[in-house]
Amino acid sequence: MNLKSTLGSASWQGRAISYLIAVVMTLLTLWLRLASGYQAGDEPMLVLFIIPVVLSTYWGGLGPGLLATVTAALGSAYYLLPPLHSFKTDTLNLPNWLALIAVGMLIVVLVNALRVQQRNLKAALVAATEIRMALDEHAIVAITDPRGKITFVNDKFCALSQYTRAELLGQDHRLINSGHHSHAFMRELWKTISAGRPWRGEIKNRAKDGSFYWVDTTIFPFLDAHGQPRQYVAIRADITARKLAEESRARLAAIVRTSEDAIISKTLGGTITSWNPGAEKLFGYAADEAIGQPAAILFPLDRIEEEVDILARIARGESVRHFDTVRLRKDGRPVDVSVTISPIVDSDGKIIGASKIARDITERKQAQERTAWLASFPEQNPTPVVELDLRNRETHYLNPATRRNFPDLPQSGLEHPYLVALEPLAEASRLGGGEPIRREVQVGERFYAQTVSHMPETGRVRIYGTDITERRQAEGEVHRLNGELERRVIERTAQLEAANKELEAFSYSVSHDLRAPLRSVDGYVRMLMEDYGDSLDAEGRRLINVVSSEARRMGQLIDDLLDFSRLGRQKMGPTEVDMASLARAEFQNQILATPGTAARLELGPLNAAHGDPAMLRQVFANLLSNAIKFSRPQPMPVVEVGCRPGNGETTYYVKDNGVGFDEKYRHKLFGVFQRLHSEAEFEGTGVGLALVQRVIQRHGGKVWAESKPNQGATFFFTLPIPKSSN
Repeated sequence: MNLKSTLGSASWQGRAISYLIAVVMTLLTLWLRLASGYQAGDEPMLVLFIIPVVLSTYWGGLGPGLLATVTAALGSAYYLLPPLHSFKTDTLNLPNWLALIAVGMLIVVLVNALRVQQRNLKAALVAATEIRMALDEHAIVAITDPRGKITFVNDKFCALSQYTRAELLGQDHRLINSGHHSHAFMRELWKTISAGRPWRGEIKNRAKDGSFYWVDTTIFPFLDAHGQPRQYVAIRADITARKLAEESRARLAAIVRTSEDAIISKTLGGTITSWNPGAEKLFGYAADEAIGQPAAILFPLDRIEEEVDILARIARGESVRHFDTVRLRKDGRPVDVSVTISPIVDSDGKIIGASKIARDITERKQAQERTAWLASFPEQNPTPVVELDLRNRETHYLNPATRRNFPDLPQSGLEHPYLVALEPLAEASRLGGGEPIRREVQVGERFYAQTVSHMPETGRVRIYGTDITERRQAEGEVHRLNGELERRVIERTAQLEAANKELEAFSYSVSHDLRAPLRSVDGYVRMLMEDYGDSLDAEGRRLINVVSSEARRMGQLIDDLLDFSRLGRQKMGPTEVDMASLARAEFQNQILATPGTAARLELGPLNAAHGDPAMLRQVFANLLSNAIKFSRPQPMPVVEVGCRPGNGETTYYVKDNGVGFDEKYRHKLFGVFQRLHSEAEFEGTGVGLALVQRVIQRHGGKVWAESKPNQGATFFFTLPIPKSSN
């Protein structure tokens, strides 16, 4: 019996058992009811036979269910409906009997439909499970809700992203965003899937360890009853290897395209298949002229055999490296080239062609030929050339330039000043494989630079000399000038020190001699006001006050001038300075010195500086004082201090929201006594910003300002960052 008949027999037996069970259950139900003392009319027959009909249909299908219904109808007619023990039914009970048959058949149809639907559902679940298993095995799958939160990932997603499932669930895809794609790219993606349309593209993601990977992605939106996405299913395939290969090919293509060398590929038969711009430049053929032609168009007639030999070696898997030869250009001119040729293999490892890189070595060959010519014909060399054998201390060759410059050398031999102490140099050259050794010698009043080389092929020593007398004289003149310059610097330094001492004396004299009369004027004015103030009218008292105020202003002006003068001579004590603390403390000092001001300080992070703390405090004092003074008219004056790191320096700034200035007068800001506002508008002597510039310049920095009228002003200054800090 074959397999088909065996399966057919098993199916027939199963169906027979289903029919038998249907009959048995129906009869068993009828027997149990009769055994319990049934009386006609006790209960509806339909209720009695629902269970066997339903179970027969559910287990066996439509046929067993109908059989159970027929059996129930016949059993009811014979045992339950009068007249009993007869299949005849009186007119009174006929409707009940027909109802039993009709309802039973309806139940059979409904239960069978339910059974078929359940079986189809199980089959669909099995198919879905198998499809999911296949997807899990092949693809990278993730499911997100409408907000983009991840609700499911398969094992391949976890393996590729290197995140665990617990780390991914509840997150969105920004967790693996590489930053490679633009905002416009991501907006278009979300716009597409939010509209209920599938999206497909390639996405670059970042794994947990920071590495990047590429996936070919298809995102399907699943819609609810209202046509809105209820979830998104993303199916991905890892294409990292392909993208890396594409990037590698693109880089290789760029190298080939931009290379100055000729890069050519050809078949094993010698037919040219690719031709880069470097080949066009070297050989003169355009790509469309060369591709498809035999490579023999580049070979001189006497070198055709080279192509046969090269292709045979390539076919055996060998390479040809740095082979110097000659090829022909399109115009027929020969060109010296160095070629490197390698096999080209396909994906199966089969050699299908050759790749050749050819470099123009015309200049190198010409240089080699010239060197060989000079070495072979030293007679033409305008500089001295000597060749000798130290083993027997014999001179083998002196060129004409040597005989002309040193006529006594043949008689003096190795004792001549041009050849003195030659043996150690020749030995060093011999041990170095002929590497030239250089030195300088003096012969009389002339100086020569020598190159001493040991020639292994003959065992002799060759000396090339160059007259460097003019160079040595120039070097001597430079040394003399340097000495003269040093002497002048010492003299000027002494003069400067004397001038500084005189200036200090003058400053002291100014400080003493000018202050005394000013103090006297101020004192007499106060006495005049105390003794005769009541007898003066308002104009007189005003004039007296003007005199007193101007005397005090003159004193302040003298103090500022002395500070400005001393600043250029003051010794600096550079150290690390906390600029934030310095600015904060000096702002508080200025606030205390200016009662009634409402200025507010906005202090940003400030890098520490390297400089003189006292001088830098003076910088902040002047800049902050100006910022507070010129922002005074504002209802809410604000002073901002911050910094910006740069290349080898830090830029600090002090900014206010005050009256500002016109930038066309910016060149006057840092001059002594230069003011852009009148004394009546804002007090001051016009020396503060000059002090700031002098301090910053002594620190190796620069200072400048930016402003517009009624829009505040910003003063910038830079301080170098010490190399040790870098």
